[in-house]
Amino acid sequence: MSKGIVHTHAGDDSDGKIWGLEGVNILFMLAGLLISIGLALLLSRHYAPTFSAGAGAMPFLLVTGYVFILRQGKPKSYDTDLLETLASGSGWMPPVRQRRNPLS
Repeated sequence: MSKGIVHTHAGDDSDGKIWGLEGVNILFMLAGLLISIGLALLLSRHYAPTFSAGAGAMPFLLVTGYVFILRQGKPKSYDTDLLETLASGSGWMPPVRQRRNPLS
């Protein structure tokens, strides 16, 4: 039996990029944009255009900040680990009841 190279496709784990945004980050941005447009249109019926546009832009700005601060260019689940650490102090640590050695 010969020892050959086995192709595992280990490098194919990328989610891809669209317009420089990684993976599903583009979906977060599009959802924020749609919510902003809908909110601006709803507010434009009752308020001044400047207020409607300013308040309508808030969801898009919040989502953009979330994506670029906590997701873009960071390791997978960095955002959830950070938020869990801020909430309970245990985001990057293994669970307390988990056995260290599975054979023990």
